[in-house]
Amino acid sequence: MSHGLQPSLGGPIRFNSWGGENGIDNFIQQKTGCKPFSGAGINYRIAKSATILKSVRGTPYYADNLSDYDNPKYTLYGQYGDQNIHERRFNEPLMNPNKTEHIYLYESYKNGNKTEYLWFGEYSIDSHETVQHPDKNGIPRKIIVLTLKKKL
Repeated sequence: MSHGLQPSLGGPIRFNSWGGENGIDNFIQQKTGCKPFSGAGINYRIAKSATILKSVRGTPYYADNLSDYDNPKYTLYGQYGDQNIHERRFNEPLMNPNKTEHIYLYESYKNGNKTEYLWFGEYSIDSHETVQHPDKNGIPRKIIVLTLKKKL
């Protein structure tokens, strides 16, 4: 590919920008038929029965771990206090198989002063667990961490 992308062997595809012809925004729209929002982590798209997940590397109040791209860990929405799996705007549509048939994952991270992105692809929810983790204020709370499974 000559998109400024550098796919690794079976791993995520790297993007150097959000917008533009070679940006991840355009790529996500082509792959999913959905427009992602760069600001929210869980983007439910009712028209396509899809949810696009964004992980921001180094966010201390979430326990995302994308090091195993076949089975990454993704934390549900909620920055303060115990998370609620039934939270209506983000968590419930993601967890409801009648609403979300397709789950896509990408990550943003800082490379010096520049934000770069990794596209991981399509996943299904394999399992979830509740664990103790600090919230945005550092106060201990219960969070819900999904284990995702790569779709082939």
